[in-house]
Amino acid sequence: MKFSTSRPQTAEMAVSLFARPLHPELFDVLERYEHQCEHYQSAVNLTTSGHVIEYHTRENTFTEVLDWRSVDLPRIKRLCLYSTDQPRSLRYKLDSGIVVQICFDCEYLDPDAFRRVQQESWKQASGATLAHALPETEFDLSPPLSYINVDPLPEAIGIHTFHLYPEECAIVKTQSLYHYEAPTTQNA
Repeated sequence: MKFSTSRPQTAEMAVSLFARPLHPELFDVLERYEHQCEHYQSAVNLTTSGHVIEYHTRENTFTEVLDWRSVDLPRIKRLCLYSTDQPRSLRYKLDSGIVVQICFDCEYLDPDAFRRVQQESWKQASGATLAHALPETEFDLSPPLSYINVDPLPEAIGIHTFHLYPEECAIVKTQSLYHYEAPTTQNA
């Protein structure tokens, strides 16, 4: 588990999806997980302020980003940009049969409930695919924590991310599924 220095407030965060790769120098990657199989290859990156997920097939590339809303990312082939202030469930299907499903939510808890969730999250982070903690804050709270669980399958990959904000008693959660769905044929 690595440590970093800062993170934006939850109100400043946004989820973006691109139908293209993004240049790696746009992000400060702290941890990386890669998976390659017959039908796709993927990379899941834990960054200083969120995460970047790359999904590549022979014909298509998707890049999912959780980062500062104001970060200067390209607009070319950006499919969406949504603030984390409202829960959303998104689904994109390309003619090639690739389907991307993303659900995200920012949950604010009362301080006691947050402490219980935070304690459980530290336990879960120890067994996660990727985990990252920022240094403790001036308020003597536990450090902000992010962790990601990746579930790769031969024709799909599921990614579950958790980003904890102790100063706000908040958790930003995303769940993403990238998979192939055969085109349906209609009988005439």
